Amino acid sequence: MIKISAYVLTKNEEKHIRECIESVKWADEIVIVDDFSKDSTVEISKRMGCKVVQNKFEYFGKQRNFALTQCSNDWIICLDADERITPELKEEIEQEFKNTPRADAFIAPRKSKFINKWILHSGWYPDYRHPVLFNKNKMKYKDQLVHEDIEYTGKKIYFKGDILHYPYDSIKQFVKKSDFYTDLRSKEMFGRGEKFKVLNLFVNPSVMFFKMYIIKKGFLDGLTGLILALLYSSFYTLMKYIKLWELENKCSNF
Repeated sequence: MIKISAYVLTKNEEKHIRECIESVKWADEIVIVDDFSKDSTVEISKRMGCKVVQNKFEYFGKQRNFALTQCSNDWIICLDADERITPELKEEIEQEFKNTPRADAFIAPRKSKFINKWILHSGWYPDYRHPVLFNKNKMKYKDQLVHEDIEYTGKKIYFKGDILHYPYDSIKQFVKKSDFYTDLRSKEMFGRGEKFKVLNLFVNPSVMFFKMYIIKKGFLDGLTGLILALLYSSFYTLMKYIKLWELENKCSNF
């Protein structure tokens, strides 16, 4: 019988962690890699029978590769605390692992909720960004600060069942998370030698809005789709370039 480990990265996730763990409690091992949470994340995880390892977060690529070293089994399910495996996806995984798996990586569509609405367009669904299940001997995460890519070899197969994703339940949370992610993204851009241009403040946000709302049909997500496109263009995209400008100016003063 092939055994599966699931890992979850956490930092003050008491609101989400219980349901996340419940959705994958059928795995042979659940590993929580925690960035020294100050809420009850660790206590909840331990009570639910998870292996908890605390490790200081530096950036995503490094933290995820560390998580792989903490998993006892070769086959890995990767989840964030605000994600859930649906019963349909669980059934597909169980059917696949009754025999020798047909691939080394399995990708599932991710369906995300913005405040109170499931987003089915806007470039958010289906989101086939990363494998949800893979053989860790066939892959590794790239050493990137954020939105880390995966290097893997072998065959990949797409599941039909969804991963449910609950990233934002308020505008305040969107702003808080965006501040964190744009910090990492601007540092990554700066590290690559990317240079700030004034046009970045006008062209890039406009392109992002047009892409999400028109090309990716965000208008079909109603008023929520419009708000989402505006937030990603006017706040997220704009802020990462303003922070890149800030980094360049700080370095030029030394």
